[in-house]
Amino acid sequence: MKKILSALFILAAVTVTAQEKIYAPTLTAPANAATNQAVNVLLDWNPVSGGMSYQINLDTSASFTNPQVVNVQYSAWQTANLLFSATYYWRVRAIDAADDTSNWSTVRNFNTAICPTTKWPSEGSNSACIAPILTWNALAGVSKYECQFDSAATFDSPYLKSGIITTGVSYQVYNNYYGAPYHWRVRGIHVNDTSDWSIPVTFTTRDSVAFAPSSIANAATGIHPSDSLKIKGIYGTNRYEINFDDDAAFTTPVVFYWDSSAINLRLVSGVLYDTTARGAMDTIPFGTFYYRIRLLSDVDSSKWTEVRTLSTVQKVTMLTPLDEDTIVDVTSSFTWDAIRGAKYYILEYGTDPTFAVTTKENVTATSFTPATDLLSKTNYYWRVRCVTSSDTTSVYDEFHFKTYYGVGVEENMVGSWSVYPNPTTGSFNLNIEANSSARMEILNLLGDVVYSQGSLTNGSNAISIDNLNDGIYMMRLFLDEKVYTSRIVKK
Repeated sequence: MKKILSALFILAAVTVTAQEKIYAPTLTAPANAATNQAVNVLLDWNPVSGGMSYQINLDTSASFTNPQVVNVQYSAWQTANLLFSATYYWRVRAIDAADDTSNWSTVRNFNTAICPTTKWPSEGSNSACIAPILTWNALAGVSKYECQFDSAATFDSPYLKSGIITTGVSYQVYNNYYGAPYHWRVRGIHVNDTSDWSIPVTFTTRDSVAFAPSSIANAATGIHPSDSLKIKGIYGTNRYEINFDDDAAFTTPVVFYWDSSAINLRLVSGVLYDTTARGAMDTIPFGTFYYRIRLLSDVDSSKWTEVRTLSTVQKVTMLTPLDEDTIVDVTSSFTWDAIRGAKYYILEYGTDPTFAVTTKENVTATSFTPATDLLSKTNYYWRVRCVTSSDTTSVYDEFHFKTYYGVGVEENMVGSWSVYPNPTTGSFNLNIEANSSARMEILNLLGDVVYSQGSLTNGSNAISIDNLNDGIYMMRLFLDEKVYTSRIVKK
């Protein structure tokens, strides 16, 4: 009898030892009762010493009546294509090399995600453009998304726009209306199931536009006919309409259009919906105007901007010869400032102060040199007008000047002064005879005075132009009541 009891005791001990040789795994993730888990959630547990493989049970039933059974070599398993919005139960046991198994682990459960979550536009937003990019958070484990966009909250109107997205988490919808309410939603899809729709989002597209800070200020003056305006736009716009009128009611406006080539896109807060448009006024008439801008798409137009005013330049700014100048070289050029938008300028000059008899030239540049020298010691009158594609200036200045003897004329006729050596390497002598007053100026080819000296004495005067660059200069010599000129060459 003692032998039988001993044998039973030994058998029981061996059995207990065999059962405890492999311990049941300890589950680590996801946490028990975790929610919003991906439909390809990773099941993870601590590895078991002595275990060569593992067996997983996964079921929507807590009693594992019809489980998915999977054997793996590692202490984790990536699920795939689980049902959306479902509760799953799972457990794991270890298997050693002899195919002995441990007890099952404790049972855990988790709930899968119900649907994707939306990002932008957000609920109640009023900053979306008319071609918004709808974005949502990625939902792991899905193969594609379906997105719907509609003017009706029931998503059943003829306006409904929908798309299947297989790459990325965004869907762009085009050709919508300015300042209109819209609704959108999204759901995930894989081979086994389709999620619920996300909570519908209601938002409003933008409608109001404004001039950019760097645009022409309100009531600005001195504006050129083709200067640029800059406006804050709305993405999805493909044309801009600009109205100019001398009537604040815009009864008969001058209308210009910019196409999409004038639009410069920029990112605002990481979302592509705001634009900056810059375009030339191409070209407005001369005068004072009210103006406004609105945006156009293929299906709609925005509200107008605020009404502003501007005044253009009224006339050409004349430069040389200066008004009332009495010592103008007979070889001088007429020069003036440019007006942006000019096609050409009408230059008139002559000896008649009424301009009844005048020389008239159409000039595309901003300077003109007559083909023949002007008459010496003669009064001249000149004026310039600007011609654009839409208008001609009606206001202008009239300048008067008087010429003196041309280069070399007095020098050859009068022997009361001389210059030597000429050409010079940096210094020359100016010899003057029998004059009560004398002074001199040296001018560069642009007409700028680069050297002057007063109170010259009769006899030899040493003049140094070492600091001037090599080149051709004009010396203007004032002797008593007369003016003489001579070319000075520095080598």
